[in-house]
Amino acid sequence: MKFTKKIIPWLFLFGILLYIGCDKVNNPQYNIDDTSCNECGRCIQICPVDAIEFGPNSKAVIDQTKCNQCGRCITICPKDAIY
Repeated sequence: MKFTKKIIPWLFLFGILLYIGCDKVNNPQYNIDDTSCNECGRCIQICPVDAIEFGPNSKAVIDQTKCNQCGRCITICPKDAIY
């Protein structure tokens, strides 16, 4: 009985963490909010696979076929425009 009381909360926590971790599998794309992007180009400079470039509206655009989801662009964006 004591074992069950101890293991159930851990299984619940594990389930929550598994669900949160699966978000990357469900949505494996990074996107850029056009309204927040200030066209600084930092994300373009830091991208190791050249997946980001300026689009027709002078805002950064991510080529999803090249992006490897390393997350460098997210950490460097001063406006938190990449999600």
